[in-house]
Amino acid sequence: MRNLFYIITFGLIITLAYWAYQENVKTQMAMKKSEELQAEIGKARAKLAVLKAEWAYLNRPERLIHLTNLGFDQLKLGPIRAANFGEVNRLNQRTSNIKWSSTLNPKISQSEVKLYDNE
Repeated sequence: MRNLFYIITFGLIITLAYWAYQENVKTQMAMKKSEELQAEIGKARAKLAVLKAEWAYLNRPERLIHLTNLGFDQLKLGPIRAANFGEVNRLNQRTSNIKWSSTLNPKISQSEVKLYDNE
């Protein structure tokens, strides 16, 4: 009877040791994966910082003013003012009071322009 108790105890110890080893391996793998992800996050943050710096550099007001001056003949770009925007309460008004002007786009004739009403 004592031998059976020793055999069961020995088997239980071997089983628990194997389980503890497996858990240790899983934990080490999870820690390694976590470290890899942390390194990847650090690289992504560094890239993001570089991209933000490049974006700030490209959007300098002096540079944008220079670019608009270079392309003014073709693009007719100018500074944004409050007068460039309409009022929200005018959005629902009918468009039938719009007068045709060929100076807006000389390639389009008045017959090609269709005005839509909100009725």
